[in-house]
Amino acid sequence: MSSPDEGHEAQLAAPEVNVESDGRLTVPAEHVTALLRSIARSWQAGAYDGVPVMTTESGPEISLEPVTVRSLADVLDNIANQLDVQYIHITTHTTHTE
Repeated sequence: MSSPDEGHEAQLAAPEVNVESDGRLTVPAEHVTALLRSIARSWQAGAYDGVPVMTTESGPEISLEPVTVRSLADVLDNIANQLDVQYIHITTHTTHTE
Protein backbone atom coordinates (compact mmCIF):
# COMPACT_ATOMS: atom_id res chain seq x y z
CA MET A 1 0.00 0.00 0.00
CA SER A 2 1.10 3.57 -0.55
CA SER A 3 1.93 5.96 2.21
CA PRO A 4 0.93 9.63 2.27
CA ASP A 5 4.58 10.73 2.00
CA GLU A 6 5.18 8.85 -1.28
CA GLY A 7 3.92 11.84 -3.23
CA HIS A 8 2.02 11.96 -6.46
CA GLU A 9 5.06 11.96 -8.73
CA ALA A 10 6.64 8.56 -8.07
CA GLN A 11 9.74 7.91 -10.19
CA LEU A 12 9.10 5.37 -12.95
CA ALA A 13 11.66 2.65 -13.54
CA ALA A 14 12.55 2.95 -17.23
CA PRO A 15 13.66 -0.44 -18.58
CA GLU A 16 17.08 -0.99 -20.11
CA VAL A 17 16.84 -1.98 -23.77
CA ASN A 18 19.56 -4.16 -25.25
CA VAL A 19 20.34 -4.92 -28.89
CA GLU A 20 21.13 -8.57 -29.55
CA SER A 21 23.70 -9.64 -32.15
CA ASP A 22 20.87 -10.45 -34.59
CA GLY A 23 19.41 -6.94 -34.18
CA ARG A 24 16.50 -7.92 -31.91
CA LEU A 25 15.70 -5.58 -29.04
CA THR A 26 15.38 -7.17 -25.60
CA VAL A 27 14.52 -5.92 -22.14
CA PRO A 28 15.71 -7.74 -18.99
CA ALA A 29 12.79 -9.51 -17.34
CA GLU A 30 13.34 -7.86 -13.97
CA HIS A 31 13.14 -4.44 -15.66
CA VAL A 32 9.71 -5.27 -17.10
CA THR A 33 8.31 -6.19 -13.69
CA ALA A 34 10.01 -3.17 -12.10
CA LEU A 35 8.35 -0.90 -14.67
CA LEU A 36 4.91 -2.41 -14.03
CA ARG A 37 5.37 -2.06 -10.27
CA SER A 38 6.62 1.53 -10.51
CA ILE A 39 3.59 2.51 -12.61
CA ALA A 40 1.34 0.82 -10.05
CA ARG A 41 3.05 2.69 -7.17
CA SER A 42 2.69 5.98 -9.04
CA TRP A 43 -1.02 5.36 -9.59
CA GLN A 44 -1.53 4.28 -5.98
CA ALA A 45 0.24 7.42 -4.74
CA GLY A 46 -1.96 9.61 -6.95
CA ALA A 47 -5.12 7.95 -5.64
CA TYR A 48 -4.07 7.86 -1.99
CA ASP A 49 -5.91 10.92 -0.74
CA GLY A 50 -9.33 9.91 -2.11
CA VAL A 51 -9.55 12.83 -4.55
CA PRO A 52 -10.44 11.84 -8.15
CA VAL A 53 -7.35 11.45 -10.30
CA MET A 54 -7.26 13.82 -13.25
CA THR A 55 -5.55 12.80 -16.47
CA THR A 56 -4.07 15.72 -18.40
CA GLU A 57 -1.37 14.31 -20.72
CA SER A 58 -3.32 14.65 -23.97
CA GLY A 59 -6.89 15.30 -24.89
CA PRO A 60 -9.67 16.31 -22.53
CA GLU A 61 -9.24 15.88 -18.78
CA ILE A 62 -10.73 12.68 -17.45
CA SER A 63 -11.52 12.20 -13.79
CA LEU A 64 -10.91 8.69 -12.48
CA GLU A 65 -12.24 7.56 -9.13
CA PRO A 66 -9.47 6.58 -6.69
CA VAL A 67 -10.93 3.10 -6.24
CA THR A 68 -10.67 2.56 -10.00
CA VAL A 69 -7.07 3.78 -10.11
CA ARG A 70 -6.13 1.57 -7.15
CA SER A 71 -7.83 -1.40 -8.83
CA LEU A 72 -5.85 -0.81 -12.02
CA ALA A 73 -2.66 -0.54 -9.97
CA ASP A 74 -3.48 -3.86 -8.32
CA VAL A 75 -3.91 -5.42 -11.76
CA LEU A 76 -0.44 -4.21 -12.79
CA ASP A 77 1.06 -5.62 -9.57
CA ASN A 78 -0.68 -8.92 -10.25
CA ILE A 79 0.69 -9.06 -13.81
CA ALA A 80 4.19 -8.36 -12.47
CA ASN A 81 3.78 -11.18 -9.94
CA GLN A 82 2.59 -13.58 -12.64
CA LEU A 83 5.57 -12.67 -14.82
CA ASP A 84 7.94 -13.22 -11.90
CA VAL A 85 6.47 -16.70 -11.34
CA GLN A 86 7.01 -17.51 -15.02
CA TYR A 87 10.57 -16.15 -14.95
CA ILE A 88 11.39 -18.18 -11.84
CA HIS A 89 9.91 -21.31 -13.43
CA ILE A 90 11.93 -20.80 -16.61
CA THR A 91 15.20 -20.13 -14.80
CA THR A 92 14.81 -23.08 -12.42
CA HIS A 93 13.80 -25.53 -15.15
CA THR A 94 16.31 -24.51 -17.80
CA THR A 95 19.58 -26.37 -18.00
CA HIS A 96 22.49 -24.11 -18.83
CA THR A 97 25.18 -25.83 -20.87
CA GLU A 98 28.41 -24.09 -21.59
